[in-house]
Amino acid sequence: MTKMLRVLIVDDEPIYRLALRELIRWDEYGCEIAGEASNGKDALRMIAPHRIDLVIADIQMPILSGIEFLKQLRETEEGRKTAVIVLSAYSQYDYVRQAFVYGAHDYIIKEDLNAEHVGEVIQKTVRKIGEANDLQEQKQLESLARVEQIREETFRSLILSEQTLTEEEDAGSEWLLSSAGSRHIVSCLLIDRQSHQGDKDLDKHRSRLIAHSIRQVADVYRVDSVISQIGKREYALLFRIPGQIGELQAREIVSEMANKIIHHIRDYMNLETTLGISRICGHYSSWGEQHKLAKQWAEARFYLGSGRAYFEEDITVYPSTLPNPVWNAPQLLRHLETGNPEWRKLLDEGMAVLANACGVPVEQTLHVYQALLWEISSLLYSKGLNWVSIGEQESPVERLAHYEQASQLNISFRSLIQSVFDNVDPKKRILENSPPLVDKVKKWIDRHYQEPISLLSASEAVGISESYLSKIFAKETGETFVEYVTRTRVEQAILFMSSGMKIYEIAEKVGYPNQGHFSKIFKKVTGKTPLEYREEKLSK
Repeated sequence: MTKMLRVLIVDDEPIYRLALRELIRWDEYGCEIAGEASNGKDALRMIAPHRIDLVIADIQMPILSGIEFLKQLRETEEGRKTAVIVLSAYSQYDYVRQAFVYGAHDYIIKEDLNAEHVGEVIQKTVRKIGEANDLQEQKQLESLARVEQIREETFRSLILSEQTLTEEEDAGSEWLLSSAGSRHIVSCLLIDRQSHQGDKDLDKHRSRLIAHSIRQVADVYRVDSVISQIGKREYALLFRIPGQIGELQAREIVSEMANKIIHHIRDYMNLETTLGISRICGHYSSWGEQHKLAKQWAEARFYLGSGRAYFEEDITVYPSTLPNPVWNAPQLLRHLETGNPEWRKLLDEGMAVLANACGVPVEQTLHVYQALLWEISSLLYSKGLNWVSIGEQESPVERLAHYEQASQLNISFRSLIQSVFDNVDPKKRILENSPPLVDKVKKWIDRHYQEPISLLSASEAVGISESYLSKIFAKETGETFVEYVTRTRVEQAILFMSSGMKIYEIAEKVGYPNQGHFSKIFKKVTGKTPLEYREEKLSK
């Protein structure tokens, strides 16, 4: 609801006060009469207590004239914000000019005191008041935004450069000084890559929503917060908790806040996040060091999963060093080269060690995977092969950094090494030109098309890797595995059209439990919906 402007009418003649009060419908202009005064002195006393927004004052009054009233009004803080319209006679133009010098917004000639003229003047003044209020509000918002920006920039500078800024050097020194005596907790928030469309940056709108969600939670707990985005999917957070709150309670507060932040961002933005939370510190000179630790704890999502908050004790119970070597690379390579399936055991043992090394920085763990990939790359080269020739469009070494969880990486890594094994093993390489293998897969599809089948289940059925099967299937048939399965199912559905079965029954019969999905697939292949196809067939 819009706030009504409060109006004070000041005139020593009651008839004019009454006329102004009754001449127009003040509420139609967003105004209400808050009071009347017969002279400028009384009017001055009424401005602050009655929260007056607009004064209509006669220029010539006893005790304190309209001009003197204006002069004294502008000397007060409240008075400088108050709009004034002066009343004058035809012969008082010199006074009117003086009134404008002291900030009058407009004037009304007493001889023109009619509803239309007064209404126009009031409407114009109300509009000016609104514009001035909007401008004042905008200035306040800009001032607050600038203060927040200074805090963010100062915080960001300290955690990234680890410089200790002097009070004279930094625009945020006053804020830093005010932080003395508080308990500071630095946190690192990471957003899962998979939850926001791969490598695309978060747009400005979503970034603001994330910051707003964090700030909302902090405000509920009355905790001062600073939020700075320092990467595509990374935010640094600072929580300042009053010093009179004990360390244990401060930690409990931040733990609750962290869980609420994670749930808010998940529920309202469909983004999965992880928080790493530092130790409590008491001075801004420690922020850089604490942020490094908080980021390491947040990166523990690689081992332990995302969607939760990690403290130091959650991580330090795990090994912080890796055995050297993690796996026997020379033996593993020999197994790959000679077609010995024992490579799987060696690989799985090493991946199990890495997946449990939660205290080891993720970068160090990824380096172990990287080193093995370089060895395998050399093996491929010695066989006249490379990553592209075995179906990898992107270098697996470069792709390592994309994995945010060890479980995902290990599945992909095992499949990759299986593909290397399939291509390097002489016995398996012979199969590349072997149509019977593809025929075997086709027969398997013919037997199982009514079930939920996939490239993975088909590859397991014939004992080769997904990537290898995908490659030779497309080469031999001229279509992908999925395209072949879809075509087979649609062809079988067409055969059932004349059986009298309902469309949903046919859909289930050919492996589509969802009739809507079946209809879309059928139309994509045939150009018609199942119902249209059946009706056309019956009409012939």
